Amino acid sequence: MPEDKVKKRFNLSNFIEFKALPIALVTVIASLGYAAVLSFLAFFAEEVHLQNAASFFFLVYAVAVLLSRPFTGKLMDMKGANIIVYPALILMAVGLFLLSAAEHGMTLLFAGAIIGLGFGNFQSCAQAIAIKVCEPHRLGLATSTYFIALDFGIGIGPYMLGHVIPFTGYTGLYLAMAVVAIIALIVYVILCGQKTKADEQQIEGV
Repeated sequence: MPEDKVKKRFNLSNFIEFKALPIALVTVIASLGYAAVLSFLAFFAEEVHLQNAASFFFLVYAVAVLLSRPFTGKLMDMKGANIIVYPALILMAVGLFLLSAAEHGMTLLFAGAIIGLGFGNFQSCAQAIAIKVCEPHRLGLATSTYFIALDFGIGIGPYMLGHVIPFTGYTGLYLAMAVVAIIALIVYVILCGQKTKADEQQIEGV
């Protein structure tokens, strides 16, 4: 009977995989930039008179993700996660910078493709990292922890960033989000990079 009570006692580890928290934190930070795109692209496009191009932005984003993921997935299996995450977050930063400076439709759509290559591939790679760091019987919790982080960043992002726009404008917002993507990269290097590098060396048989 006492053992049954212990099992029923609330324990945060029954809902969160703590080993997945480092990559979950990186995901929260990175997803703020995507939240800014999701929530404010239409307003930005109206401001710079690029509504027609903006209507194809997410189509271009999706095509970039669709065409790149088969190759990045195979590359991750062969070489480990770092070889995907590092360039992905850099590409995300570049894409957000291009978006902030967009004055022509082609620039805006090119930014969409770059952001797709960046954040689109980071998403899938981060989920794989969350799964790899935990024991097999906690795969479900690791996946849940990752999606909680992703949904939190995308969900809370518009509320937080909406308070920033009066001071930065949409151009300044996307420029700031490019910096945030670099911050996500730095946090990844500190919290996850060495652990993932060890996994890469194990894969290569070093």
